[in-house]
Amino acid sequence: MPRLLAWAAGALVVLSSAWSAAKNHAVASPRGKRIYEADERFGTVLDQDQRDFVMEAAVGLGPEGNLGLLLGWLNKPIRGLEYYAGIGFESNPARHYTGAVRYMFNIEGYRPYIGVGYLFKDLYVLQTYSHNAFAEIGYSFKLHQTHRLTVGAGVRYVAHVGIRDSSPLRDDDVDPVLLAEQDDDLVRFIPTIALRFSRAF
Repeated sequence: MPRLLAWAAGALVVLSSAWSAAKNHAVASPRGKRIYEADERFGTVLDQDQRDFVMEAAVGLGPEGNLGLLLGWLNKPIRGLEYYAGIGFESNPARHYTGAVRYMFNIEGYRPYIGVGYLFKDLYVLQTYSHNAFAEIGYSFKLHQTHRLTVGAGVRYVAHVGIRDSSPLRDDDVDPVLLAEQDDDLVRFIPTIALRFSRAF
């Protein structure tokens, strides 16, 4: 019987701890001041802004390609500064590897941002690659406490295009003079636009 009573008391304490009214069971500040209201749940008063990382899915014609996944780190000492590393795919087909820095403003609740970054684009079928720099501006819409929808638009600069030795463009039947001319005529500035859905954790 005593063991049954102990189990029942333990279950009652666990169940009641979900409500902030559990503070009445000797959980309070040292001077006895109530920390929570009687009708508040712990989840509603927990500091939801203590997030360090962001997972982000990107779609569109952005630096991450047509479909990308990014991991971001929120710089706490400089609020609003965020670092991202990502991988994505383009229908060329190509793989995109990105690194970016964004600064998110908070102007009376409005959240525009600016960002710059680097993109390594690997056209693995053609066995070519390129080094790119990009810049963008955008806006972040708050969907939930930890969920955001970001719209970004900008420009990407193709700084260098390389051809691997295994590329079919290195075959003997390819005119190297014509290839060089095509490289010179390459469009260097490419517009970008992307939608990104993110969750902080």
